[in-house]
Amino acid sequence: MSTRELKKGQLVKSRAGRDKDKYYLVLDWDHEFVYVVDGNTRRLQNPKKKNVRHLWYTDKVAGVINSRLEEGLKITNADIRQALREFEV
Repeated sequence: MSTRELKKGQLVKSRAGRDKDKYYLVLDWDHEFVYVVDGNTRRLQNPKKKNVRHLWYTDKVAGVINSRLEEGLKITNADIRQALREFEV
């Protein structure tokens, strides 16, 4: 999957590194890296910078998070945690 297919708020799973098998939501991305958050250890103020090749992508997207990020509205770490709980991860 290329970064063009990513969506803000998309659920991803780390497949390499110390955080292997941990789930995150996509906050943003550039050519090589995806910036992910979980609301706990990786908050909005300090997103984790992951190599694109070190993530498994899912088809699930947190609709509320996606719409707020696309509209430029504020989201909180609690919103991120709630969205991850809804995915039951």
